[in-house]
Amino acid sequence: MKAGSIPAEMTACVWRGGSTVEVETVPVPEIGDGELLVEVEACGLCPTDIKKIDLGLVEPPVILGHEMAGVVVAAGQGVAAFLGKRVAVYHHIPCLQCRLCELGRYSQCPGYKKTGTTAGFAPAGGGWAEYVKVLPWIVSGGGVVEIPERLPAKAAILMEPLNTCLKCTKALPHSKGTVVILGQGPVGLMLTALMHRAGWEGFAVEPLPERQQRSVRYGAKAVLHPGEDLHKKLKELALPVGPDAVIAATDSEEAINGSLHALRPGGTLVLFAHTREGQQLQIDAGQIGVAEKQIIGSYSSSVKLNGLTKETLVDQHFPWQEFVSHVFPLNEINQALALARHPEGDSLKVAVTPDPEAVGL
Repeated sequence: MKAGSIPAEMTACVWRGGSTVEVETVPVPEIGDGELLVEVEACGLCPTDIKKIDLGLVEPPVILGHEMAGVVVAAGQGVAAFLGKRVAVYHHIPCLQCRLCELGRYSQCPGYKKTGTTAGFAPAGGGWAEYVKVLPWIVSGGGVVEIPERLPAKAAILMEPLNTCLKCTKALPHSKGTVVILGQGPVGLMLTALMHRAGWEGFAVEPLPERQQRSVRYGAKAVLHPGEDLHKKLKELALPVGPDAVIAATDSEEAINGSLHALRPGGTLVLFAHTREGQQLQIDAGQIGVAEKQIIGSYSSSVKLNGLTKETLVDQHFPWQEFVSHVFPLNEINQALALARHPEGDSLKVAVTPDPEAVGL
């Protein structure tokens, strides 16, 4: 079933190797039973996708982009109820049947590793295009979330990254105390806002002045520069024993070690920015063995948090639209990537859109 006419071809951003992305005309994906075709309103530029380009972590050609929202314009057999709905789309969904899913480790499920959205070529997200196809297990598994008409596209594309942030906060101790968030990029600022609203006393570490100012606006009690003596400064801020938790939304080894030493005995360090295998981190193991501190990881999203994520995203106490600072047309994808790689001024989350008027560009 279709809602109106759908063109045979569309504009898409295709990575064929190297550091740049080609803007091309490609066929609009055809859908089968249980599948959806979504007309993309906007899609974020996630650091994970940029790493895939810069480090060659996927085999080209591919169309990347997974932080996406849009409107369902075609629906296959069995999923007609989605037709015409405005949705946010996840590109990974766990099977909910294996041992890892039983343990609640959804992002470690073998089925979760398989990408279920594509705009052509091998499934790789596909949000950097005018249309994206959603494969059956994503649709049936809860990976297509209906969103309100009133929710701006600039906020709707935060569904997946916000879910990852909420999942990260669930990894912290139940007793609310002091938390340090390393890095105040888009994700770090989301975490700062979430922790403040949840009743934590938050401190942040960030080098860029504009982001330091935003951090305070979103609830940080104090913001330190990573060049400072984090061990000493954080100990002083979180008297008498040091912070209860640290979330590393940066992979800076120096910042992680400084905050790890400041962490109170028995405290928790969450590694949130280490998103690829092979990344090395040298730490003082005595901080773990002797001081009984914990290091845990939090990766990707949880299907069980979809409802909470949607509820949080429409909560007007959070300025979610402010987190997307720049939205580029699809044909300016390389300018968008350049800004996302090297933030400047007030830039935060960068996105692309097939229709600049729809997101207020």
